[in-house]
Amino acid sequence: MSTVSAIFKRGTTLAATVTYTPAQGGPANLTATTITSDIQTSNSSFFGTTIVKANDGLSFTIRYDDTANWSLGNARWDIKFTDGGVTWYSETLRLTVIEQVTA
Repeated sequence: MSTVSAIFKRGTTLAATVTYTPAQGGPANLTATTITSDIQTSNSSFFGTTIVKANDGLSFTIRYDDTANWSLGNARWDIKFTDGGVTWYSETLRLTVIEQVTA
């Protein structure tokens, strides 16, 4: 697996839309799949995100509104999927949390 990284400005709402492409032998959609996702900041604090699945089960949104108190530095983020007793994870995403300039 490769590592995906991005610069993220503290205080910004974290929001992403994820499109699911079924893998061979995997679920056809995510309707019955439990999806969770946490961000771990540089001071080892964990922030659980809100997940909203689309009605078709082929996409979902991830959101965390108030990032104003996230510590600066390197954060890690992944997504956990559980379906029928089987668990798998996304790649780990690296976020470099930087300070905002405008108050």
